[in-house]
Amino acid sequence: MRLAVEMAVMNMDGEISAVAVGEDNAKFHGMLRLNEEASDIIAILNLSREKGISFDNLVKSLQTKYTDSTPEEIAKFTEEFLEILYQEGLLIA
Repeated sequence: MRLAVEMAVMNMDGEISAVAVGEDNAKFHGMLRLNEEASDIIAILNLSREKGISFDNLVKSLQTKYTDSTPEEIAKFTEEFLEILYQEGLLIA
């Protein structure tokens, strides 16, 4: 899976959001409000935008940061957030 657009993540006064950048701005005009975990998912997807990343590898990457969460909790949140991205047309399976 990979992002359909390149996104920039911004933290302004404690509010984290993501917007499409560059030429991709024409593909997605909105802004996503994110929590820290979702912003990490966007960052990982941005880094792997050319080749894509598997769901399992995405979850493994998140597990290195969120050691207080179980792998199941991380997988559940990740799956729910990826579904939102997919519904918005921002994720290519």
